[in-house]
Amino acid sequence: MIPTLLSALAVVDAGFAGFRAAAGRDARIFKRAYFRRAMLGGGAAGAGVVLALAAATVAVLVGSGHATAEYAQLLRIGGRMLWVLGAYATLVLAALLIYATARAELRTLATVAILGPFTLIRPTVIAAATIAGLADGATAPAAALTVASSAAVLALGRALDWWYGRGFTGR
Repeated sequence: MIPTLLSALAVVDAGFAGFRAAAGRDARIFKRAYFRRAMLGGGAAGAGVVLALAAATVAVLVGSGHATAEYAQLLRIGGRMLWVLGAYATLVLAALLIYATARAELRTLATVAILGPFTLIRPTVIAAATIAGLADGATAPAAALTVASSAAVLALGRALDWWYGRGFTGR
């Protein structure tokens, strides 16, 4: 359950990263299809990153000689990370629910008070989740996988921003 939740959060985050990277970079008036492609592309890239990290995790576990103990430790780390990431995701989803259902004034409030600032603190939240996950100590392979996973999520957001900044918008 923990790997599934973390993977789902990473893919959804990548979809939102695709949206953020595309926002403000296209002069079309009707942008729904453009943003949908950006979100689907980001989500697909996120799924690719999750699969690559899963393969790396399996390789590390098989090579460790203590696969069961390492996996149990990764589950504990992931469980602690979920407390931080889950709280963040819940607040973002609540703001998106307000944005999707409320009047224009409340949508603006949700954007200005929650979605904007939460986009800015996203790297800090990911770092805090990583620190919380590793707070009780970890073996070198478990710590390396945790840091690599968090770094990959952050790097994907930067890569999508670079991609859209260079004009690769998928027209």
